[in-house]
Amino acid sequence: MSYGVERFFLLSYCLACCWPGLGAKSDLRLIREWTELEFAFPSEAARQSALNNKHYVEGNSVPIDVDVHHRQGDEPSRIFVTLPRFDEGRPVTLGTIDEQGRIAGYPDYSWNANQGRNCNGLTSVFRVAIDKCNRIWVMDTGKIGDTQHCPPQLLAFSLANDQLIFRHKVNESNFVSSSLFVTPVVDIPNNREGDCSNTFVYVADVTGFGLLVVDVDNNRSWRVSHRLFFPFPNRGTFTIDGESFELMDGVLGMALSPYRHGRDRYLYFHALASTTENVVRTSVLRNDSFIDEPNAQPQAINVFPEERPNQSAAEAIDRNGVMFFGLMDPPSIWCWNTATEFSQRNFHRVALNKETLQFASGVKVVNNLKGEQELWVLTSSFQRVMTGSLDSNRVNYRIHAEKIPRLLNNSPCKYSPKDRSHGYHANLITPVLKLRHSFKYGAVSYL
Repeated sequence: MSYGVERFFLLSYCLACCWPGLGAKSDLRLIREWTELEFAFPSEAARQSALNNKHYVEGNSVPIDVDVHHRQGDEPSRIFVTLPRFDEGRPVTLGTIDEQGRIAGYPDYSWNANQGRNCNGLTSVFRVAIDKCNRIWVMDTGKIGDTQHCPPQLLAFSLANDQLIFRHKVNESNFVSSSLFVTPVVDIPNNREGDCSNTFVYVADVTGFGLLVVDVDNNRSWRVSHRLFFPFPNRGTFTIDGESFELMDGVLGMALSPYRHGRDRYLYFHALASTTENVVRTSVLRNDSFIDEPNAQPQAINVFPEERPNQSAAEAIDRNGVMFFGLMDPPSIWCWNTATEFSQRNFHRVALNKETLQFASGVKVVNNLKGEQELWVLTSSFQRVMTGSLDSNRVNYRIHAEKIPRLLNNSPCKYSPKDRSHGYHANLITPVLKLRHSFKYGAVSYL
């Protein structure tokens, strides 16, 4: 019996044999690829209805995120993908991939088919997160295009039976008209087996330029505002494979440092339109005084002095404190040991392929059944989505994976400096704040 990415190895092996160039330039295995996405409808009548109502427009769906649930016994592992509803024509916004590569709605088609008419279903999902408690967390924006059909909501489903076990509808005071909640990160501040208490979920508001903090145990949330959640105007132009587009997105990529007993965790994050990396102690975010005053103290959230060479989308951190992230130019995946300085001299390339690793919008560290960690990456020709130049005769979307020990076998990212553990430099630039002071930004601070 296979326990992780090997369950998909036959497919990736065959692809590498058929197209040797794909396997030769990247240490990541190619798991799935599509020119256009196909869907597994519950019936032909459901498919025809979706076509007639323009809920399904062939070629319109664009995958953004990936996550994986490795199941015990003979049950096959499940690959989850998200397909945000940028506009009409997306029949499914969260699904799993079947053996034929088709996407079936999760937890079933009815949850996905409402198209904004039923706010108890799923309207539009950008990213998900699977935690150690066998739950998949789903952040539903409530938007189709620019129209807010439903309140944003955070949901959790049990992966044991695919039943809804948590729902939090975001209060109007915690989002603005431009809000788009895209990236959930789950924080369970203990390492006890089976203890899922005191869970918090941090969610990036990419165009509202803020952070949503959800206190799961108490089913409440608050908003955190800070200047580092904003985009950098001079980093809003993206060039991939010779095509350029403008996208002024704020905070998007987020990852948590590993749990260490008695220590604060760090939330690392960056805006899409930026080349910097920022960090905040999670104890700062969990302070419910933000309910009354959402503006964080300037010194509570900090930026590392050095920068990436160009923009990055998603990021993830493994149990040893190694961060993985993609770069736009050249399309590639890199690692950084968080025990070292955030500096280009400490970034080390994991994989490079100018064709297959474009725009890594989904990056996840997944635990397999042997306790090994795997890196899963979803890439796409997103620049062609933005410029309207998608070509159905070429591969546009791919999912890659590999065991992290294999990826880092000869990498300097494996090694931390002597007497330094992960988060060493984050600790240097993030002071422990004793008091929570009210702070206001902009002209209002002078009133």
